[in-house]
Amino acid sequence: MTQLILFDVPPDPAGMGIVPAVVLLVLGFILLLAAGLVVFLWYRKRSLRGVEMIRHDMSPTGRAQPSKPNQP
Repeated sequence: MTQLILFDVPPDPAGMGIVPAVVLLVLGFILLLAAGLVVFLWYRKRSLRGVEMIRHDMSPTGRAQPSKPNQP
């Protein structure tokens, strides 16, 4: 019953009237999720713009030579 109120259709829809409404609703929901993902990724990229990555070769512990267990 809630679906009939949501789409504002009569109890006995004539022909294929309800199918396009459901398809458009699903497509709109998918587009809304995609737009939200784009905004989220853009905001994340924007907020991490000033953060500098610490690379392994630039860190103080990255210069240490690995131990060689086969040599005395």
